[in-house]
Amino acid sequence: MSTDLELEAWREQWQAPVEEPIPAELRRKVERQSRLMKIGLVCDALVTLVIGGGSTAWAVMSRDPGMALVAVASWLFLAAAWMFVIVANRGIWEPTAVDAATFLDLSVRRCQAALTGVWFAATLFVAEIVFGLSWAYLHMEGRPPIARWLLFGSVRIDIVWLCTIVFFAALVWYRSRKRRELAQLLNLSAEITPKSM
Repeated sequence: MSTDLELEAWREQWQAPVEEPIPAELRRKVERQSRLMKIGLVCDALVTLVIGGGSTAWAVMSRDPGMALVAVASWLFLAAAWMFVIVANRGIWEPTAVDAATFLDLSVRRCQAALTGVWFAATLFVAEIVFGLSWAYLHMEGRPPIARWLLFGSVRIDIVWLCTIVFFAALVWYRSRKRRELAQLLNLSAEITPKSM
């Protein structure tokens, strides 16, 4: 009787579809990205606490009514960032199955989300810079002509422009890296798809 059960179990294993093994490098990459996404979420929460909480505390302690506008703008920028993160990361937190095709599809979708994130980050950064510089200029005593102020009018302005250059250079580098990665993933996907049919 037990021999019949063993034979039946072997028959089921033999007739079961063979799953393609997940390439070790792809598995490690997906697991690393999952860890980084979780770390990113914690960092986003810390930024929210520091920027949102800090600007709110500054507005409450300040006698300048303009600081309330800074706190409100900070929370609006943070809300926009959180909405983007939630929408962009929907469905890409973990693979839905344990096979090569699912891991590859997840990697492609994560890469596409990262590329979309580049455009969002650039747009949000420009909005924040425009708001910050406008607010600083309007709250300045003895305002110089705006063009002279914006073009190396102070060390603070120089730091803003330097940070802007570094930020956009990093975005361009990151975007090109993600585009190369996406092309490689799509090529790999095209190679695997005919095999699985």
